[in-house]
Amino acid sequence: MYRNSFVKRNKCPICSSKEFKTIYSGEFLNEEVSIYLKNAYGTSLNSFLQSVNDANYSVLQCSGCDLIFQEYIPNSEFITKLYSQCNETGSFPSPVKDYGLSYYSIYCQDIFQILAFIDKPPSSLKVLDFGMGWGRWALMTKALGCEVYGVELSDRKVEFAKNNGINIVQLDRMPMQKFDFINTDQVFEHLANPVDVLAELKQSLKVGGIIKICVPNSFGIRYRLHKMDWTAPKGSFKSLNPVAPLEHINCFYRKSMLNLAETVGLSEVKIPMMMQYKYISAWDSPKRILRNLLMPIYRNILGLQNYYLFKNSVS
Repeated sequence: MYRNSFVKRNKCPICSSKEFKTIYSGEFLNEEVSIYLKNAYGTSLNSFLQSVNDANYSVLQCSGCDLIFQEYIPNSEFITKLYSQCNETGSFPSPVKDYGLSYYSIYCQDIFQILAFIDKPPSSLKVLDFGMGWGRWALMTKALGCEVYGVELSDRKVEFAKNNGINIVQLDRMPMQKFDFINTDQVFEHLANPVDVLAELKQSLKVGGIIKICVPNSFGIRYRLHKMDWTAPKGSFKSLNPVAPLEHINCFYRKSMLNLAETVGLSEVKIPMMMQYKYISAWDSPKRILRNLLMPIYRNILGLQNYYLFKNSVS
C-alpha cells in the first residue's frame, strides 16, 4: 500500500544546493522509531510499518543555508491520508479540550502584539490563518473584530471552523484574496516545497502586509540527533519533535529561514521589545514570569526563538 509512497529529495528545498551531509540515517522499522510513530499516530500506521522494508529515516543538513531536512518524505497521497486519518484517530488534541487560561493567554498576547504593531483598527484588517488546525488563533482574532479566513486540510477541522464563523478559503482561490496579515504557525516544517508555498502566500499579501512564520525551535537539534532519545517528551531539551519522522520534514535555523524569505522577496521586521512587554499577559508562576521576561530578548536580540515576521514591501 505504501511501498512507493516516498519521494527522495536530491537538493535542498530552500536554496537548491546539492551539497549536504547526513546527520542521521536509520530504518523506519527501527524499534525506537516504530514505537515513536505508534505513540504519535496510534494504530493507523500499522499497515505502513508492516510494508516499508527499505525506506530510511534520513536527516540531512544543507551546506549552503544550514537547513536540516528529511531526505525521504511522504508523497502527496500518503501525506493527505496521514493528516486526514491519522491525526484524527491518533493522540492529537480535540477542539474542546480545556487547556486553561495560561495556554490561551499565549494566543492572546501574540495577537495583541501583532495588532499593535500593524497599528490599524482590527475591524479594518483582513487576516488569513494558513494551516489553522482547530482555529484557536483564528477564533481569538475574530473576537477582536478582524475579518478572518482560514485554510486547513482536515475536513473535520474545516467543518468545526465553519460552524464557528471562520471563512474558509480554498487553496486554488487564495490569489484572489489580499490580506493584511497571514498567520502560519507550525506549518512550514511540514512542507515539501516551502519556497513555492511562501511565494503563493506572498501573492495573497497586500503591499505592506505581514506574514508570520512560526516553526519548532531548532536550538540544540544536532545534539538531540546525536543522543537520539525517542522517549524524550515534547518540549524537553532532548525532544526530537522538531525532526519528527514523516511530518516535520524541515528544521529551520535562522539562516535558512531568512534565506527562504529573501528568495521570494520578503524582508524581516520585528515588533519592538517594549511593545512586546506591554502586551504580555499571565504572570502567574515563576516559570511564566521567566518566560515573559526572556522571550522578547530571545526574539529580537539573540534570534533563538523560531518566530519570524516578514513584510511584503513590493507587489
